[in-house]
Amino acid sequence: MSTIESNPKNHPILSISASLQPVTPSPTPPPPLIIPNASAITPTTSLPSSPALFHDDKPIEKLYKKEKQILFEFEQIVKDIRFQLSEQLKCLEQRIETQLSILAEIQEYFRRRADVELEYAKNLDNLHKQIGQKHRAQKARRETWVFHSIYKLWDMIVHDTRHHVKYHTIMSDVCGKYMYDKFNEIAEDTRRMFMKCKSVGLASHEDIEKVLNELQS
Repeated sequence: MSTIESNPKNHPILSISASLQPVTPSPTPPPPLIIPNASAITPTTSLPSSPALFHDDKPIEKLYKKEKQILFEFEQIVKDIRFQLSEQLKCLEQRIETQLSILAEIQEYFRRRADVELEYAKNLDNLHKQIGQKHRAQKARRETWVFHSIYKLWDMIVHDTRHHVKYHTIMSDVCGKYMYDKFNEIAEDTRRMFMKCKSVGLASHEDIEKVLNELQS
């Protein structure tokens, strides 16, 4: 590179300076690489002769989950069926208990009604006897009663009382004997029908249980 410099006397001085490039030392050669014999190399791992086959497990997992869900739903259905079968027998038992309780109440009513009817018939009979005794005791004083129209009303009441005595006596017998015995027969028939229905229900439940067990196995 050349530069021109001026001195105080205006005499140009031409100075040429050569730009010197730095000398880069040559790199030292690396040491020689010593390669051992191929027989001395022992591989730590052996590569497979053929690439490993990888299978996708997602379809199998989905199928397993689906089967598990189906089994779970089936178990729930079986439990529901067994619960319904058990509830059927309970409902049948509750039904017979309610019916027998009602029949017992009806029997009790007719038994007490028979007592009331009999007591009422006895009271009416006593009343009728007292009226008759009084009329016979005062027969001489009451000879003119037959000429009065109101006597017919009195006579009708006395005869009606006598009829009511017979009616309530019969009603007492009907309530105390016929109706009470009749409802005893109804209660026995109801129990017999219940036992028959229960046996049929248990037999059908056993058949259903066999089918459910076969489906579960």
